[in-house]
Amino acid sequence: MKKTLLALAVTSVYFPSFSSIAADDKTQADDVMVVTANRFEQPVTSVLAPFNVVTRQDIDKVQAKTLTEVISLLPGVQVTQNGGRGQLASIMVRGTNSDQVLVLVDGIRMARAAKGAVDFNQIPLTQVERIEFTRGARAALYGSEAIGGVINIITLADVDAPSKTKLNVGIGSHNYQEASASGAYKVGENGLLQLAAGYEDDEGYNVKPQPGINDGDKHGFSSRNAMIAYHQRFSDTLKGFISARWYKNQYQYDSSYVDFFTGEPVHQYMQSEPELFDYSAGLDLDLGRYQSKIIADYQHQTNYDYNKAATTLPVVASQDEKFTQRNLQWNNHYTVNENLQLVGGVDWRKESWKDKLSTDAFSRNNTGVYGIGLVNVNDFSLESSMRLDDNQQYGSQFTYNVAGGWYITDEVQLRTSYGTAFKAPNLYQLYSPSYGTETLSPEKSKNAEIAVVANYSLIDLAVTGYRMEIDNLIGFNNTSWKYYNESGKSKIKGIEVEADFDTGFLSHQLNFDFKDPRNSKGERLDRREKFSFKWVGTASFGDLDSALTYQYHGKRPDQYGPTGELPAYDTWDLALTYWLQPKLALKGRVANLLDEQYETAGGYEMPGRTYYTSINYQF
Repeated sequence: MKKTLLALAVTSVYFPSFSSIAADDKTQADDVMVVTANRFEQPVTSVLAPFNVVTRQDIDKVQAKTLTEVISLLPGVQVTQNGGRGQLASIMVRGTNSDQVLVLVDGIRMARAAKGAVDFNQIPLTQVERIEFTRGARAALYGSEAIGGVINIITLADVDAPSKTKLNVGIGSHNYQEASASGAYKVGENGLLQLAAGYEDDEGYNVKPQPGINDGDKHGFSSRNAMIAYHQRFSDTLKGFISARWYKNQYQYDSSYVDFFTGEPVHQYMQSEPELFDYSAGLDLDLGRYQSKIIADYQHQTNYDYNKAATTLPVVASQDEKFTQRNLQWNNHYTVNENLQLVGGVDWRKESWKDKLSTDAFSRNNTGVYGIGLVNVNDFSLESSMRLDDNQQYGSQFTYNVAGGWYITDEVQLRTSYGTAFKAPNLYQLYSPSYGTETLSPEKSKNAEIAVVANYSLIDLAVTGYRMEIDNLIGFNNTSWKYYNESGKSKIKGIEVEADFDTGFLSHQLNFDFKDPRNSKGERLDRREKFSFKWVGTASFGDLDSALTYQYHGKRPDQYGPTGELPAYDTWDLALTYWLQPKLALKGRVANLLDEQYETAGGYEMPGRTYYTSINYQF
């Protein structure tokens, strides 16, 4: 089999000359087209922001089971998780809060964002075609939440994609079972039908042991998901799609406690059951120098939690809520000449949250108008973007971003940018009957960065320094049990180093992350590490492909950790793929190879050494 390179923590195409060669895929990075950076399709080499792409082949190479496993390998990312598979997970980029990272699915934000950060464990990895990830402020393009960066999870194929089918079955530790099928099938000369379905079951383990209270509990996870999409090319200039996606998950978690008044333990073995329906349709017009795209999307998600250990009937829900979201996006791109491109459009969104336990229901509209100009003259590039958001709750917010690039030599480019961003209080923070504060103000940030990117025949290297200031950071008061705005400025500064090189048969992709995240009082932000190091090594030996992954994460403050701090930890993962035939692969993976005992969130034990094996057939 051909050797597969996983660039900069699973395929970074940050570097202009970097090439990624997946098995049976000869696409060069210079030709890779991305859409997330500036909301139109452009070569990744023209992007002035730190940018990474994870393909389906990359996900299969490292044999990731969850989105968090994939994203955790990317530069600037830190993951905290309340235990193993299916438990609540948060993604923090450059030390920002998890709800200061905008998460999109096919360019549309998730409905769950109406209550806060997206739980990545609830998005089925089997439906993912690729992931695009950009760091830094992008609010001038996308609006609220894009302070730390943007993650765009892409599930839809292109209408011109070839027919293919992929089948996968597997088993693993904790009685893990999985099966999935996906495919894209040509319908006539101009149609493409895309299908995907899958399930997972994991018996789990006790993620939060409390002796004498929850002995014997296991906190597992199960998922059922499906997707169908149809793509049609109506003419040489017009194409469109319609899609529907569904998933329903179940996972258990622990909420046991000791009663403050009686001193008696109260066993709460909880089960959460989120379910999502997502319907979208779009049209894409391409007239050469002018392209226009319109997308409509409707999402409906319910979250239902109850105590499985309850001994009285009927069981009373601890959480029963519904989210709905309607989106309409219109984006336009015009190439004036070879040196100047213009982009502009309108986003409209209506999001709703209903707490069925209190019969409270809240909704709001948001309309955003944005414009981008991109100039390229010889060795110089300039991007300028601005956006105005008008929201029913928090009024108008204006954001902007300016970025420039200069090729000092043929191999070395200097990049710099400055921009503003904001994060609006979500509906839960504003209106929760128990915890909400209706007078919350939006968080506002100023972001600056400078980078040197070098591409040589022996190594690709990037060094990025950044600094951000955040006003009105939204926090939670453990005394009043209310959300509030912190006074003063929270400051985060850091340096990211990325490198990609080969030594003989072994390919190396690594990144270092140094940062200093502090609140307005100068205290380290909770659960933020100051240093991390990630390395992915890949090699092929005949019909055997291998991927070895190492991660080191430094100590970080955590109010629930020992002495208010969690110790540093490091983990190794090994994945092997043996090609029995050109389209039939036997896979094996050992996660946490050295059985490291660690926590990413205080009080929640991460899994020890776990094993997985699967067989994959593609045709």
